[in-house]
Amino acid sequence: MVLYKQISADKLLIDDRRGRKVAKINHISTIGSLGVLLAAKKKGLITAVYPLLQQVENSDIYLSPQLITSVLEVAGEFPTPSTEL
Repeated sequence: MVLYKQISADKLLIDDRRGRKVAKINHISTIGSLGVLLAAKKKGLITAVYPLLQQVENSDIYLSPQLITSVLEVAGEFPTPSTEL
């Protein structure tokens, strides 16, 4: 957060819920990893979010099924009942 302020960044990349709360208290604009993926798709830097979500899901990072569904819906990659991460 100190670096964010020092360089006058637009957003702080942070996924930690407690860290986001502290950032909000300090009026720091945040974006999470999934927000970065959505922004990258919107700008045409990636063609699909789903394969990258699969990679995250295969790591030690926990993503709730509701969050995954929401991100895929926002990305326009509507999950089907047979879609598994």
